[in-house]
Amino acid sequence: MRLNKNIYDDICIRKIINKIIIISLIALVISTLGCKSSSVGDKAGQYNFKQGVAELKLSLLDNAPPEKIYPNSNFKIVVEVDNPSAYDITDGRINIVGIDEKYFQVYPFEQNINFLEGRNLANPSGDKTFIEFDGTAGQLFQNAEEYTANFFLMAKYRSKVEFVDTVCISPNFYDVYDSGCKVEGKKSYSGQGAPLAVKEIEEIISPNADVEFRIMLKNVGSGKINSVTLGQARLGSEDISCQFTGDQGEKSVKFSGEKQEAVIICKHLLKGQNSYSTTLSIDFLYDYETKQQHKLRLIK
Repeated sequence: MRLNKNIYDDICIRKIINKIIIISLIALVISTLGCKSSSVGDKAGQYNFKQGVAELKLSLLDNAPPEKIYPNSNFKIVVEVDNPSAYDITDGRINIVGIDEKYFQVYPFEQNINFLEGRNLANPSGDKTFIEFDGTAGQLFQNAEEYTANFFLMAKYRSKVEFVDTVCISPNFYDVYDSGCKVEGKKSYSGQGAPLAVKEIEEIISPNADVEFRIMLKNVGSGKINSVTLGQARLGSEDISCQFTGDQGEKSVKFSGEKQEAVIICKHLLKGQNSYSTTLSIDFLYDYETKQQHKLRLIK
């Protein structure tokens, strides 16, 4: 049967239109996928891991130790050690403390972790490792049906934290604002990717053309900081003189159980007349410990 010319032309036009629509949709999908891939790559390349609060995490694997342990049996305690902070961990030790050896023997009580890499662009999750402890159960006391023992899983390690921010420097004491930048008296921060954090900085310009930074350093983690040592401090490309306040030493300080914070004073002689923006950078080494309570249950 021969088609009417008008109908035939209409069918041809529709086929052409459909092809154009399909080609356009394919091009749109490819373009969208390309944009998404580029966007994800850009975000990954720009993400700053050195922010917020993060510290070493400890967790026990399921059934290690078992929920029920029977007399004269062997068991394992397996600890997952995860470093989600933005800095490497060194000189780590994992201890099991508080176990009554009349009911449970665990060997060894301490194991070392020499190095765990922190989060970075090449390793966005940070390093993780597993530590095994071998356990042996003893006998229940006389006619007892069960015995529950609390113990602590403790981690001690050394790490660092780095602080970097842009500050305004104004050599003119009587004019803290000009066409260059504006001096901010105090600035607050939420953390730099570790349990030790710079929480606040106060900038003071003196009549002698000196700039002074009062830096509040604080433990924002769930564990305890034992000591902090000042590393390198720079204002732009120049070294800046810094020290802890108080009588505990210029470059290091011991944190007590009650007071987990310290103040650092940094001073620098200014040059020139106009205000300008530059970077203030300072890093700290610290010793840290954290612990968790767990249970062992011996049952008849």
